[in-house]
Amino acid sequence: MDDGWRRFREAVRHVGRTKMNEPTGAGWSHHDLFAHIAGWHDLTGRRMRVYRAEGRFLEYNEGVGGIAPFTDGDEFNARLVSSHRLVGAEALTDELDTTFRSLRAEIVQLTDEQVRANDDWVIGVVGGNTYGHYAEHAKELGLDE
Repeated sequence: MDDGWRRFREAVRHVGRTKMNEPTGAGWSHHDLFAHIAGWHDLTGRRMRVYRAEGRFLEYNEGVGGIAPFTDGDEFNARLVSSHRLVGAEALTDELDTTFRSLRAEIVQLTDEQVRANDDWVIGVVGGNTYGHYAEHAKELGLDE
């Protein structure tokens, strides 16, 4: 997770403020892509917090901690892009860092048993929303897989 984050974060640094509104290879702007990643970090961190505190395995679209339920990932992504439309590049970069740190802080509080419970639920959710997610967007950022 940390290695994937460092690589992704370096790509964000390379984009910088000046290229934030330029399109990625997939047609999103870098700004929209980074809002998307920050939002999934945030949602995943909230899901881990509920799991750690209550033992509940929330589905990704159930909504949690102020995030309303949604039908599918496309709906959630559209919400993220819309809600971040006026967020400046520096604030968005700060949000990326903050949501990653918050998610990581939740993960390190889990026991090995919690991480392995429910057929490695935590590993699947966290991997899909961190290093696996970064890999999905690697080409957009000019990173080699």
